[in-house]
Order: sequence, then structure tokens, then C-alpha cells
Amino acid sequence: MDLIVSHWHCPRCDVGGRDREPEPSCWNCGGAAVVTSRPRVDGDDAPVTS
Repeated sequence: MDLIVSHWHCPRCDVGGRDREPEPSCWNCGGAAVVTSRPRVDGDDAPVTS
């Protein structure tokens, strides 16, 4: 099963991360995050999130 992972950046906090949500929010401030890419991940394992 392929997974789509959103890589994102929060301009307010200057932090980033990865999430399986299509429209992620910042883990630091809870605000909207800018999605920078949505790569496809092969396999059944969930991706490591930061």
C-alpha cells in the first residue's frame, strides 16, 4: 500500500515536519502549515513523523 505524506513548514514558528494529514497544522503553534511536498511512500509501515 502506498502512503502519501505531507511535508510542511510553519512560517510563523520556522519549524517543519511530516504528517499523513493532507492539510497539516503546526505542532508548535497549532496554526496553518504550508505544504512543501507530498511524496509517495512505498510499503505498509507508517512514516516516521517529526
